[in-house]
Amino acid sequence: MKFKDIIFDAIKGFFIGTALLIPGVSAATIALVTKVYDKLITNISTLLKNFWPSLKALLAIGVGVIIAMVSMWIPLKLATEHILFAIVCLFAGSMIGSIPDVVDSIKDEPIKKIHYLYLLLAILGGMTLGILSYHCNADVHSLFNPIHWSLYLIMIPVGFLASAGVVVPGISGSMLLLVLGFYTNILGLVDNIKDQPGQVIGVLVCMAVGVIIGMFFFSKLMKQLFKKCKTATYVWIIGLVVGSIFSLFYNHDMMTYYQGHGIPWWEGLLGTILLIGGFIGSYYLVLYQRKHIKTNS
Repeated sequence: MKFKDIIFDAIKGFFIGTALLIPGVSAATIALVTKVYDKLITNISTLLKNFWPSLKALLAIGVGVIIAMVSMWIPLKLATEHILFAIVCLFAGSMIGSIPDVVDSIKDEPIKKIHYLYLLLAILGGMTLGILSYHCNADVHSLFNPIHWSLYLIMIPVGFLASAGVVVPGISGSMLLLVLGFYTNILGLVDNIKDQPGQVIGVLVCMAVGVIIGMFFFSKLMKQLFKKCKTATYVWIIGLVVGSIFSLFYNHDMMTYYQGHGIPWWEGLLGTILLIGGFIGSYYLVLYQRKHIKTNS
């Protein structure tokens, strides 16, 4: 691989890493736009069989992802602490703007009556995540402060779910974390690193293990689903995205924020502006991808 290609892959990885941290933005969609999605899926799914060739193909992208996550971690943490509602509006706008991208994937496919049922069930499923998070009193914060031993076990399935955002177009892994109450707490781990460095590293390692397992699983699963039932798969994705928009605003963390802070007028105004901006920015990516596909067809 030429040095220029390595730099470009690292830059693309940076954008993917940024998308991983921002709920509502699908890292897989960014990978599609930057033309590394097929490279990611192929090399992730064959990493065990062809370890060194696949690892070398993914290395530059991985470095870019790490740089993005390290540099964006603190700004996002501060934003979620002080203007959580406004930031969630930005995430929601990004999700709404990305929906046409998923719809484009099946615009030429026949839609059956059963697909509308799938869509409804998926929307209800996405909404249920937030409802359960609140009404089951999912106080995840108590597991992080101080770090409880059970958190190490919990972070493996949490990482597994978050990995879907890397592989499944239209799905945001960090959005799932936000709905389940883990997003702000994971960002807040940096506050504990001085007092509990071993525990913090342990939690992140457990999450990384879950992410790695999930990436293998979802990469193989998506290849099979796209091959055998492409339309139904995308209909489920669309439904989950739509339902999750509701759950972004209705979950344990958000309800606690409403009750503790309220929504001052200036944050409501800022949230409206960010929602519109997130929609425009995300939809611009969709338009860019449509143009790119049209140019290459």
